[in-house]
Amino acid sequence: MGGRDNAYSRLVFWLKILLPLAALVILSTMFLVARTIDPSRAIPFAKVDVRSLAREPRITGPKYSSVTSDGSSLHITAAEARPEPARPGHATATNVVATLTSPAGQTTVLTSERGKIDTPGNLVTFDGKARVAQAGGYQVTAPHMEAALDKTHVLATGGVTATAPFGRITAAQMQITPDPAASGSYVLVFNGGVKLVYDPGKKR
Repeated sequence: MGGRDNAYSRLVFWLKILLPLAALVILSTMFLVARTIDPSRAIPFAKVDVRSLAREPRITGPKYSSVTSDGSSLHITAAEARPEPARPGHATATNVVATLTSPAGQTTVLTSERGKIDTPGNLVTFDGKARVAQAGGYQVTAPHMEAALDKTHVLATGGVTATAPFGRITAAQMQITPDPAASGSYVLVFNGGVKLVYDPGKKR
């Protein structure tokens, strides 16, 4: 009986030593066969060109908001803007969208492929398929447009083409200014060789 107890005690003694050692061996084996992490493999996923960004700083998705002197709200967004280091307050932008809302709730949206923002001069310019869409049903296209940042004033030049609820208009230029006869609203004025093609079918 005593010999059996001694054998059991020796077994328990050795198991207390061997089992922890076996666990350590298994854990060591797992670490040894685990795939080594290669830090260089993360580099292809980094899409930012740091050198290019340092040479040409840019802002993705910039937003600009202001209130004009006549109470209209102006919101400007772009896909990307590049500040001009030599001219503080100036920047070029792509896919520019400007929304002008009058105190009366009348909305005018200006868009273009390219643009420039001149905050010291309170001016934003639109180039490359510049368009104006007004809530009154007017759609205007022109090679070049300018909008003031501090007041309601939009100027389209270079020959404009407009579709209106009553037909089609062509002219040398077009302006959007506050309507003196209706406070809080805008008026469109066409100047220079104005031609109107009236379409009775569009009259509402």
